[in-house]
Amino acid sequence: CFECEKFPCRRLKSLDKRYRTKYHMSMIENLEFIKEHGMERFREEEAAKWRCPECGEQICCHNGLCLNCSLDKLRQNRKYRWDEE
Repeated sequence: CFECEKFPCRRLKSLDKRYRTKYHMSMIENLEFIKEHGMERFREEEAAKWRCPECGEQICCHNGLCLNCSLDKLRQNRKYRWDEE
């Protein structure tokens, strides 16, 4: 997408708005970061960003919960989203 002359296009802006609201992340910011720093650095930083400080396992970007520590909460509410407490 970031290589397109229309970047960010209307469709991407709409999708980005939804992701910012629902998932606390920006596709446009991610693509701009990749363009500036490369995919490898993006993957490294995302891995660190989404790592649970308690156990080191992965945190889900869709709900902010650790897929290891918060497994019981996820089992109780499979559609859990950010800030539902």
